[in-house]
Amino acid sequence: MNASLLLSLLVTLAWVAVAGSARAAGPVPGSAPDTPSMIEALQPAASGGMRNLIVRQKAQGAVAAAVEATAAPEPRPGLSLAIQFEPNSTRVRPESGAVLGNLVAAMLSPELRTSRFVIEGHTDARGAPALNQRLSQQRAEEVRLYLVALGVSPARLKAVGKGAAEPVNPRDPLADENRRVRVVTVE
Repeated sequence: MNASLLLSLLVTLAWVAVAGSARAAGPVPGSAPDTPSMIEALQPAASGGMRNLIVRQKAQGAVAAAVEATAAPEPRPGLSLAIQFEPNSTRVRPESGAVLGNLVAAMLSPELRTSRFVIEGHTDARGAPALNQRLSQQRAEEVRLYLVALGVSPARLKAVGKGAAEPVNPRDPLADENRRVRVVTVE
């Protein structure tokens, strides 16, 4: 483990400890999403994928009609997080410690302990596409390493860089909210 990652990890662990004691006093406006909210967002639907049920009538001959039920594919459960990085760097900033701590607690919870996740890195459209792709991959990998260092099995995590290809705000490709880490439940 390189010295930079080790130092960042120690700062994150300190933030997790502070966030844990602060959580007892109640949520702070603008703070990291809490663990129960993360569990709810990442938990696969218990309905078996029937939330987006579409019912159609289909003519059979001139007289009879049959009802065809088609389940539209549901988007996979996911959660976008504002993980802060040093500018043009993969180093996670200390203020993201609470978010990462809550994410680890969610992933280790009984509800999600058998789930697998993709950690997606996203950038805004500033800079060259190839550089954004590489930076988003490296940032996703850095978050994956943090989660592993804090106790999540590496077999449950995959890091994927998306670059600027999937902006959350497509009307403004340079918007800050396009720079994010998204966690998606894959099974």
